[in-house]
Amino acid sequence: MIYFGKQQKGKKMETKDIRLNAEKRKTLVQHYENHLRSDVSNKFRKSMIEAKKTYDEMKPKVFELAHQVVRSYQPQEDVDTVKAMIAKYGDSGGDIHQDHCFNFINPTMEEKHSNQSGQSEMVENKNEINIDFSLMGADRHYSEHNFALAYYYDELKSKGYDADYALKWSDEKKNPRYYEEENKINEYLGFNRSNENNHSTINYKEQWEKDYNFEVIGRSYCHERQFKVDDITHSVFQQFKIAMENVAKTHEQFFTYLNKKIKTFEQGIKTYTKYSQAKELFDKLGIALNESIVNEQSSMALSVYSPTNLADMLTDKEDEFASREEKIAYYKSLQATVN
Repeated sequence: MIYFGKQQKGKKMETKDIRLNAEKRKTLVQHYENHLRSDVSNKFRKSMIEAKKTYDEMKPKVFELAHQVVRSYQPQEDVDTVKAMIAKYGDSGGDIHQDHCFNFINPTMEEKHSNQSGQSEMVENKNEINIDFSLMGADRHYSEHNFALAYYYDELKSKGYDADYALKWSDEKKNPRYYEEENKINEYLGFNRSNENNHSTINYKEQWEKDYNFEVIGRSYCHERQFKVDDITHSVFQQFKIAMENVAKTHEQFFTYLNKKIKTFEQGIKTYTKYSQAKELFDKLGIALNESIVNEQSSMALSVYSPTNLADMLTDKEDEFASREEKIAYYKSLQATVN
């Protein structure tokens, strides 16, 4: 028989406070980071979601507009004629390509001053816009696939990939982790997928190129083909270009916000020695926390990083959230899932 000792009448048995070690602090950091990533009421996270939504809504409409413009210069009957010539004469019959990359221009005359003569002259500005509907279209001149990383951010995270690697280690490109993550993600998305490997997932790069292309007369170099458009059409293409860039831009802004919060949290949590301190902090932040989360894995600083002060440093300002009501509703839903 195990003897637990005599409990005094009228007194509750006190629960022993869990002591925090490096592993438990690491778990708390991860729990806090997971919360930030999933909190869709946050201004930066919401902007990221909205940017992708805007791009998805615009893409099919702009693709159809691009098709109409190209067909106004290259009617379908001309395309069919060139195809017939190729069938009859081979390569000598002409060039037809399935393309997803197009250049549109809206020439204007602008005054240009000469530094040497002091005189000015009118020169033509083509106002060229390149539109590429492929997955790598926004990053065709860069080594990183920032657009794809942002567009498939949630899916990559759910599969255990680090969609932030290019931002996290941008100044440490010799870091082995950078290349390790880059290779895994490029393989998953299809940028360098090995043909000999058996893949059960979609080749996203290939799928995008297949879904958004049409036949164009001429060589496969899209920069050699320029289609003149009016002011309104040019403006639509420009808006789509901005929408495409915003997908990656909002991801970068969210990462900057996230990184700053996590660094502050890590610095502060190092000074905590007991679970009760962490619990007080998470309660002040409105984040659900219980002992099972911590137990699943094994002076001035105290003043600066007290639960109250650290919570204040980590709490977002009003403009970082869509609304106070949204934030409260989100926290309540989290608390309900834990309880």
